Amino acid sequence: MENNPHVPNPAEAREALANIDTAQRAVRDTPWPTWIYLVNALLIGAMTLTFALGDDGHVFLLGTSAALTAVNMLAGYRMGTPFALPTSRVFLAAVGASVACVLAAFIVAELTTQPWPIVVLAVVAAAFYLAGGVAHRRSTGAPR
Repeated sequence: MENNPHVPNPAEAREALANIDTAQRAVRDTPWPTWIYLVNALLIGAMTLTFALGDDGHVFLLGTSAALTAVNMLAGYRMGTPFALPTSRVFLAAVGASVACVLAAFIVAELTTQPWPIVVLAVVAAAFYLAGGVAHRRSTGAPR
């Protein structure tokens, strides 16, 4: 016995798929609260700075990573979009550049004991994220 009595024709199937895409875009383009951009930038900068602490920085790295994850998950649940990535390519590229700065700080920490390059990378990582946040905010508008 079939549980699916109605088989859609090709036109109905195309329309249903188009509606799914529209709904996904609406969720992915949901505006974020303004405070989350600043908090994320600060946490990314702090995460990058943990590499300047040497071997003692691993605990702080885990702590800032957990805080970053928790803040974003809680904000996402409050907005109703906990796992949605934005469609803004500029934002995603800026986040990628921030992650690259964090990885570069890890490499620099392995190669030198001087903290100033890590501080510079932390500032650049936060600046990249904030620039991406501006682009994301402009593409989605203010939160409702």
